[in-house]
Amino acid sequence: MELSEAAALGRWVEPARSAMRDSSERLIRGMVEDLEPVTPLPRLRSAFAMILSLWAVLLGVVLWSQDGPSAMGALAADRVYLAAFAGLVVASVGGTISALAAGTPGRERIEVWGMLLALFGLVVAAAACLVAMNAPDADALAAPMGADGMCFRGGALLALLPGGVILSLLVRGWALHPVRASLLALAASGSLGSVIVHMSCGIVAPAHVLVGHLGVPVVLAALGGYPLVVILQRLRG
Repeated sequence: MELSEAAALGRWVEPARSAMRDSSERLIRGMVEDLEPVTPLPRLRSAFAMILSLWAVLLGVVLWSQDGPSAMGALAADRVYLAAFAGLVVASVGGTISALAAGTPGRERIEVWGMLLALFGLVVAAAACLVAMNAPDADALAAPMGADGMCFRGGALLALLPGGVILSLLVRGWALHPVRASLLALAASGSLGSVIVHMSCGIVAPAHVLVGHLGVPVVLAALGGYPLVVILQRLRG
């Protein structure tokens, strides 16, 4: 009697198991078919080289189209202007590398070191300007009327193209910390735009450099950080 019951149970279980297996296979096959094709992210070095090349083209266009002299003389003659330039370059490199690493899982250490490097560059540049603003002869170095706004708008405009590339790579990636990634991307693009303005401006007034040049990455990160975070979080679902 027990053998017959076991045989009957086996005849019932086997079709059910087969049906469950077929159902699971159909479910997996349907999920695979519904997946969208994924475009692989470029390597970190390749992405950085692409952004650097784009930035170099923008710099060349700006310097070529400039009527007056470039800021090379100011870089050689004024230590504060040179310190601000060095700080912006460091912030651009560190911020760009950190923003690109933020969208690549497993690159958290590079992201943190790049962020610290960018912060260091901006702090050093701002400190040099603040010290120079408190110097006895600071009043003699006054920027022309409207120069602050003109350089700020120019830096923000020049930040759009490299910033768009950085943000597109960030959106395609998977940022574990979207808030930090958004701030880094905006600060990096603002620094890249400010370096171009700095190399074409030549106004050595420390207050002008602080507001019109160094203010670009700070303001972009402050104003654009929240909207970009919302976009990244929605894309992540």
